[in-house]
Amino acid sequence: MGGSIAIDSLLVVGLVAPIAVYFLMLGLVNSHSRPCLVSSRSDFVSLTIVMAPLLIAPMPALANRSLWWLLPLELVLAAWGFFSMLPGRSDGWVIYNISARRCRAAIDAALRDLGWVGRWKGDAWQGDCGELTLSSIPLLRNVTIHADWQTSRSADRLGELDRALQRRLMRIEQLPSTAGACLLVLGVALLAMPIWMMGRHIQDVVEAVVHLFG
Repeated sequence: MGGSIAIDSLLVVGLVAPIAVYFLMLGLVNSHSRPCLVSSRSDFVSLTIVMAPLLIAPMPALANRSLWWLLPLELVLAAWGFFSMLPGRSDGWVIYNISARRCRAAIDAALRDLGWVGRWKGDAWQGDCGELTLSSIPLLRNVTIHADWQTSRSADRLGELDRALQRRLMRIEQLPSTAGACLLVLGVALLAMPIWMMGRHIQDVVEAVVHLFG
């Protein structure tokens, strides 16, 4: 019984702790005075790292049923899903700690700085060099910019716009957001749950770890 509780506690830590740290990082980013720009590829990889522990969840059940042979299949499917959804190096960016309106204004200014000609059609900017499509998650205060380049110089275009956006975002100063504070509180609360569970059964957890590595 104690061993089962210890394993459950460790599983909760492994599943919840990365998500808690992710929300803590989002809260810190949204508490900063300036927006934070990352590539879509880097953002996807970081989210994958956060969600990767979910692959561990089925392992105890599979082990109890002697279905170890399903684990390689699970890993192969996970790897296939990762590489099939992984954004390309020139696919765009994600900007955190910014509203959709302010992000669009920053993009407009960056495009003018570069001399790129185009027009907005809803949430999409269309120009001779390609198209930029915006989507936002107000709860997380981020905006995703998907780039569809109609030129063989996509890497050069990405670098030019990336530098122009960075310069524009560095000029933005704002007060810490309410969303940032809420995300920090959520991260702390999620991190406290597995710690509380382990504290209640610390002896069982210690014995399980010693048995595992001893």
